[in-house]
Amino acid sequence: MPVILYEVKNRIATVMLNRPDKMNTFDTEMYRAFNLAMNRFKEDSNAWVCVIHAAGDKAFSAGVDIAEVSRALTTDLNVPVNERLNRFLLEIENDGFCSKPIIAAIHGYCIGEGLSLALGCDLRIAASDAIFSLPEAKVGIPTINAAFHGTNKIGASNILELILLGEKRDAEWAYRTGLINKVVPEGRALEEAMKWAEKIAALSPAAIRISKNVVRESRHRSFDEICQNADAEKLQLLEGNDVKEAIKAFFEKRNPLFTGS
Repeated sequence: MPVILYEVKNRIATVMLNRPDKMNTFDTEMYRAFNLAMNRFKEDSNAWVCVIHAAGDKAFSAGVDIAEVSRALTTDLNVPVNERLNRFLLEIENDGFCSKPIIAAIHGYCIGEGLSLALGCDLRIAASDAIFSLPEAKVGIPTINAAFHGTNKIGASNILELILLGEKRDAEWAYRTGLINKVVPEGRALEEAMKWAEKIAALSPAAIRISKNVVRESRHRSFDEICQNADAEKLQLLEGNDVKEAIKAFFEKRNPLFTGS
């Protein structure tokens, strides 16, 4: 059985972490398969939004498979350590920025690399049984990806609470700090995430792409700089079919049928 399952239906891609017997921890095979799936989503013109979820009832992901990391550090000693550890990088977390929306449907344990993955998504919906933790320091590993994304998304003090204490936090804490967008009853995270994905898939993908890029760039560019880039894209958008369809649908009092052109 593949460790990552990718499917597209009605413009919604689903990426399932499928290693439930290992609580969906990432080994080198799963990293490779996940990165391939995310690149496939980025390039798939039929997929406008992605939902990432996980198999089994115990965990979204309990992090990195420590046995795999140990093997990477103790084998191929003629290869630099950073190259060996590059096998353990999520595409969504590094230079893999995606202008399409990505939703995480979280249940059970969302720990370490699992939480890094969730923080790399745009929206996060969690079931009431979700547990969040960044325990890397307990095994002598620094927290990098989650520290960066967490600072931007929930603030330094909240992400440092997870990093410095290494303790577990529940879904209510995650919602209160802004780590997740919504808490739903146990077993309902994927269902609710799919509802949100359906709403997003009914919108203009070009407008969504420009808007998401503006949100990202707002962290390190001025408003004037962002507007200069966005205005050029917006002019192209105004000449496209989606805007014409939206205006026509408005006067015909119906929902627009966007095509992404």
